[in-house]
Amino acid sequence: TRYDGVQSTKKHIIDNGGVCDGIVQCDFRKPENIRHMMDIVEERWGGEIDIVVNNAGLITKLAAEDDGNMNFDGWMDTIQVNLNAPYQISTIAHGMMKNQQRKNDNGGGGHIINISSIHGSISVEWMSAYATSKAGMDRMTATLASEWAKDNVRVNVVAPGIVPVERTREVLAQKEVQDMWLPHLPVGRMGTVEECAHSVVYLCENEWTTGTILTLDGGMTARANMPFRPKPVAPVGGSSHSDDDTPVVGASFEE
Repeated sequence: TRYDGVQSTKKHIIDNGGVCDGIVQCDFRKPENIRHMMDIVEERWGGEIDIVVNNAGLITKLAAEDDGNMNFDGWMDTIQVNLNAPYQISTIAHGMMKNQQRKNDNGGGGHIINISSIHGSISVEWMSAYATSKAGMDRMTATLASEWAKDNVRVNVVAPGIVPVERTREVLAQKEVQDMWLPHLPVGRMGTVEECAHSVVYLCENEWTTGTILTLDGGMTARANMPFRPKPVAPVGGSSHSDDDTPVVGASFEE
């Protein structure tokens, strides 16, 4: 849907000496569209593929009781785009990668990276569909990594936290939004898409890594959701105990 962003990415690839064979638009809400997209990829690249990054997704913020009608469109679309589609793409790509592994003397195989979220492990209200889809993606990654290791196909996850992207950059730059989020980020800032990209490259290069969830959140989920407290007073004389609570060690005798 974000055609300008796709064109910008294509230009960036070419300007930096890369090759972009084309752009395929695909509505992931319909599985038949995904099959058609992968047929195009398979035909264009002669049935070979080395790396897949499942990055498309819907961020659905919706109270469960407000999911419109009996069709539960918000839930259904989110699960389809965020979980079912990556599963379908991954299984098709695995077939191509597995065939590469058989015919290439150098080991072949491939690598699949799923872009998940910190919501896959810890979430908040109004995010039930999104959090469920990302938790499912994390578990799907682990099981596929186990199944496909024998084919030299690795599967990993990058799970970002608060990262301004094309659709959220303006909102997350607002002062009131920054004031709301930054206190919860121990490193004191939001992430960047470049840092996420570096993590994808790392996972591609490290061939001993599979079934891993690489969390990028500035320390956000490392800290419990408790009030911030002032720094304790430094102990005097290098001891963490006061004179009154220093434990007695050993025994003494006085006549």
